[in-house]
Order: sequence, then C-alpha cells, then structure tokens
Amino acid sequence: MNGSIGARPDLSAHAFLVVEDFEGMRAILRDMLARAGATRIVFAADAAAALVQMERQYFDVVLCDLHLGRGRNGQELLEEARQRRVLPPHTVWLMVSAEKTAEMVAGTVEARPDDYLIKPLTETLLYTRLARQMEKKRLLAPIEQAMRAGEPLKAQRLIDAALESASTHTWELKRLRADVAWHSGDDERARAIYEEVLARRDVPWAQLGLARIDVRHGDYATARARLQQLTAGSRAYLEAHDCLASVLERLGDLAGAQEILRQALNISPRAPHRLTHLGEVAFRRGDLDTAANALRRGIELARGTPAQDSQRYLTLVRVQLAGGDREAAMATLSQLARDHKDQADVRLVARAMEIPLRMRSGETTVAWALAQELAPRLRAGAAVLPTEVAFDLAGPLLELGDTETAAALMSAVVGNHHEHPEYPERIEALYARAGLAEEGRALVARAAREAIEIMDRGVRLFHAGKLTEAVATTRASLARMPDNARLLLNHAFLLIAGMERHGHDAADAQEARTCIERARRLKPEDRRAGELLARMEVIGHDFVA
Repeated sequence: MNGSIGARPDLSAHAFLVVEDFEGMRAILRDMLARAGATRIVFAADAAAALVQMERQYFDVVLCDLHLGRGRNGQELLEEARQRRVLPPHTVWLMVSAEKTAEMVAGTVEARPDDYLIKPLTETLLYTRLARQMEKKRLLAPIEQAMRAGEPLKAQRLIDAALESASTHTWELKRLRADVAWHSGDDERARAIYEEVLARRDVPWAQLGLARIDVRHGDYATARARLQQLTAGSRAYLEAHDCLASVLERLGDLAGAQEILRQALNISPRAPHRLTHLGEVAFRRGDLDTAANALRRGIELARGTPAQDSQRYLTLVRVQLAGGDREAAMATLSQLARDHKDQADVRLVARAMEIPLRMRSGETTVAWALAQELAPRLRAGAAVLPTEVAFDLAGPLLELGDTETAAALMSAVVGNHHEHPEYPERIEALYARAGLAEEGRALVARAAREAIEIMDRGVRLFHAGKLTEAVATTRASLARMPDNARLLLNHAFLLIAGMERHGHDAADAQEARTCIERARRLKPEDRRAGELLARMEVIGHDFVA
C-alpha cells in the first residue's frame, strides 16, 4: 500500500459509504480516508446492508467492491440504488475490484459507476480519482438534478453557463446538452450537436444518439447500419447492442436480434432487462429452451428488487404452455403470486392465467368455475389488465361461452391501443377461430369508434372554450383507457393550458407530469412528451437556474 502519496485532499466535510465484504479491506479503506480527514465513514458488508444505509442518509461518496460474496454484487447494488432513488446526483460511486478482464470491466461500466478502481489500491490512485470525480460532480450534479426533475430549460441554462467556464468536461456537457434536446423533442438540435461532436472526434454516444433519432423518425435501415458499425467497433457498448436488437426486431430480423442480445449477455450476464428481451425474442422465434432459460434467469436476478416485474413471469408461463409443460407453468404462476403477494392486481392475473392452463389440460369444468368466479373482477379491471394477458384469456373465455367478459377485455385493448393496427387484426382473428368472425369485426369497429369519440370529446370542449369540462372529460376517459398514450398527452396538454391561463397549480402539475411520463414509457418516440414538459416548466417558479 506504499507509493508516492502527493497532496491529500480534504475529505473532512464529506460522508462516505464503504461497501466491502472483506473486513481487512474495510480497515484499509477506512485508514486511507481518515488520513485525508474523513470522519463520517459508514460500512456495509453486503448489498442489503448498503441499501439500508442509503435509505437512512445521503452519501457524498460510495466506495463499493464489485464482488460482495453472497447476494447482489456491486453492479446490481448500483442499479437498485438508482431505481430506488436513494442515490442523489451529487454522489460519487467508485467501483473497486481485483478483476481486470475486459468482460468484467465492460459489465461494470455498463452500470455507469463514476470510476472503476483496480486493486491493490494506493492512496495516490484513490485520492486522485476521488478529487477528479468530486470536482466533476460539483459541475454536473445540478444539471442532472434538473433533468431528473423534468426541467429541461433549467438544465439547458446550467449547461450553457458551465460550457462558458468549463474546459475539462466539455464533451460530457455536450452530451448532456444533446440529451436535453432529445428528451425535449427537439430532434433537430440534438442531431446538430451529435454531428458537431462527430465532426471533431468519433464518440460512440453521439453515434447512438443519431441512431435513436433515426428510430424515432422510422428510419430503421439507417439506424441499423449505424448501430452495426458502432457495436462492431465497441463490443462493450451494451446500450448500443440493446438499441440494435430493438431495431432488428422492428425490421423482422428476429434471429439477428437474438444473436446481438446473446453477445451482450456474454459480456454482462447479470442484466434482467436484457434477459427478458432475449426471452421474448427467442419465444417469438420458437426457440423455447433459450426463452425459458433467459426468463428464469431474469426472474432470479430481479426477485426482491425494484426490477421485479410480473410481465417476466407471465411470458415464461406462455413459453412453458407452448412447450406443453403445464406443471412448470402452474409453478411459475404460484411463484408470481408469492413474489407479488402485496399486489392484488398481480394476484388476480396469476389466478386468471390458470384458466388457459386448465383448458389446455382438458379441465374444462375447473376452468369454467374459475372463469365464473373471476369474471366480475376481470370485467371491472379490463382497462388495466396487461394486454397479452387479455389475449391469453379472451380465447378460453370465448370457448367457455363467456362472450361478455371476452368482449370487455378486447374492447379495453382497442381503447388503449387504437392506433396500433396489429391489435384489431389479432382480435378479429381470435373471434374468427371461435366461429364469431362477424362479432369480432363489430366489436373492433365499435370499440375504435368509442375510443376516438372519447378522445375527440375533450378536444372539442377545449376548442369551444370549455377548458374545465375538457379536463374533467379526459380525466374520466383515462379511467377507461389508462394506457392510451395519445389520451394521456391530451390530458396533460389540457392541464398545462389551464395553468398557462390561471397560474401554476401543484396538483395539476403533478398530474400532468405523471401523464407525460406514462405516455413516454408507452410511446417513447412521441415528441409531444418533451415539448409538454418544457411548456410546463415555464409555468413553474423553479425555472430560474
């Protein structure tokens, strides 16, 4: 641990969390930090203990070992801390490990710690990296906080001011400037920044930014070419791999998408979201073994964390059903109910999915009794039922003669996805297989008309000068179509229009923001979300940097 120490920084004002399972290493890090004046040092031997500490207080620096023995590793801890929002923008996260392989470093860098330190550590290395990253955080944290709070105009002002004085972080500031433009829906400005950067140096994030703009504008062929070049030149840039896999999916190249995801998982195997994506693509290709293995692994890694998602279990059930493994599918549903025991809606879905399982195994009487028991709750909750679950249930319900519940489920699907032609086509095919082709066409036409009428009603009231009535109408409509991205943005627009006339209202602002963020998750390519956030920011009082 010797070596030229150089000038020690003054760490007396900073709070540290050291996450390290080896007691000897904890002592070494404690002594290093103490020699620089640090007195507020908290220790955790594993990820669970670290999360408890981060929920109690904010830390200025987290020194985290990559390998933490049993339980989550340092990479998974960092991701969970972000998902739980216990990691403020000013916190410096230094990942520490004796691992030097390219694959491990790539996997860790994907989690985006602020730096990666290789053991054995020297004081010089630790102090130098700490000083560099803390100085960087002082500059960038206010910008990241504004972006996290949905304040793109404030973030832009902070970036402009920082660019006038900063020299060492110019490229990072330009990346943030492009990110702000992208999230605000200003693709032209984002593209100009990316192209300006690439004219000076080949930066992967700028190439990825251009590819995302191509995707947003439907130019998948150009995005594919750009991303293939990017991933070939940077195997460790896994974010680009994910984007390329999605583009290949849209182009119908499922085999190519599966191969790209496989390559990415070879580099960073502990990524639940990527394992889920691989499982879904493999399932669509009919590669049931790959799909089941990927989904099971994703479930195991995400269990008990904010990444735990019921959709992963349900996709695995479909895979197991397709493979004729009814017992495995029942076991997965039981696990789903246990892992989400505090969520009544998920428990309902787990029970309802027994209906197609019972039908598959010839237990028609049991399926019929279960359908009769759950029908009122399914009809009442049709609007919020996951779309694929609705399809999973509609066929068996039609076969059992419960056309009322099936119609409620399929009408909700059309209402939430009226702009997606594949859903009406699937519904009509489903009804045709049940010998009810005419009824299926009528249902789709009726549900589409109702959806359009519901959305147009609020717009008509707004143009008639009846803003209050328009807001009340779209708010009520969202109870029927909560996953309709266009309706969500229309409602946010009306709330914002009201605040532009009458002044900022905290409740309306929060409701509008919730709608915008939900719409962005449902339809990330829609530029209106960013535009509405920028309009709302002008209304508030926290716009000034």
